[in-house]
Amino acid sequence: MGKLILLMALVGLTVSQGYGQNASSAFIHAGLNKARMKNYKEAIKCYSIAIEYDSSKSNAYIDRGVAEAALDDFQKAIKDYSRAIHLHPSDAVAYYDRGMAYNALGQYLLALDDYNKTISLRPKYPAALLNRGILRKERKDFAAAIQDYTDALRWKPNYPAAYFNRGNAKADLRDWQGAIRDYDTAIKLNKRLERAYVSRGTAKVYLEDLNGASTDYYAAFKLNPKDPSIFYNEGLLASKLNKRNESIRYFTSAIQLRPDYAKAYYGRGCQYYLQQRFESALADLSRAIELSPKDGKAYWYRGDIKRILHLENPCADFRKSAELGTPEADNTIKLYCN
Repeated sequence: MGKLILLMALVGLTVSQGYGQNASSAFIHAGLNKARMKNYKEAIKCYSIAIEYDSSKSNAYIDRGVAEAALDDFQKAIKDYSRAIHLHPSDAVAYYDRGMAYNALGQYLLALDDYNKTISLRPKYPAALLNRGILRKERKDFAAAIQDYTDALRWKPNYPAAYFNRGNAKADLRDWQGAIRDYDTAIKLNKRLERAYVSRGTAKVYLEDLNGASTDYYAAFKLNPKDPSIFYNEGLLASKLNKRNESIRYFTSAIQLRPDYAKAYYGRGCQYYLQQRFESALADLSRAIELSPKDGKAYWYRGDIKRILHLENPCADFRKSAELGTPEADNTIKLYCN
């Protein structure tokens, strides 16, 4: 009893508020107020007291799980969501929240199972459909992902994230026009959706609308001048226009903003290679391989630089490149490694 009174004082409730028939609800309410102010540690204390008063309230476990997830304590959050599910097995929100926590931990199959259960309990759940679509896209099930995004839009027509992600899935299928239409709608609904400008710009590059791509990248830059992906894509665009020095500057900016950006090292390394600045190219391609060991083309370019500079064992890189599926590697091996 003394411990509860002390905790009540800490979270700002009086004894008269805390004790009585509705004590658990009072502490849940206090916790929600703390959470609204982003004071998640104090919110957790409130929910814990509520549970001590009444451990049968599944919403107290869910709310505590949400606060724990906000503090990146996803394992504890999963335990609380699981307790809520045990108490209330038909609570779609508990499954959805647990799916989000599994997703944050990279446990994607468990997350997918929870999203499936959420949608079976509540088919008209746009956020669950969106997140299941994202996981399906990552598994390269693009048709199923597009269907999920479309279903999400059926129940929530003005949902920019669903349009944006559906555009991404269409882009993966190389449906550039369809992707652009979805990016257009996403931007119309949320003009500050920076990623949609970047993705639309990339789709325009594939359609050879290079001026349109540049305009979109600049619009994204104005929204977020510290996004390395903008500089990376500008680097690709400059490369396509044979502006090699400009391309190198963009890739360098991307690397400065994100020192572990493997694709930017690869892009800059390729530009150095084309300028015959082989030492610089070798350093960048080696760094790209270190960060992304399954990049077959990086091995090919590094192997060719080793061949040109008469360095040790270029064929090891060519063979690794072939193993990773780079088409030109087989011919290179026939020319130089037999």
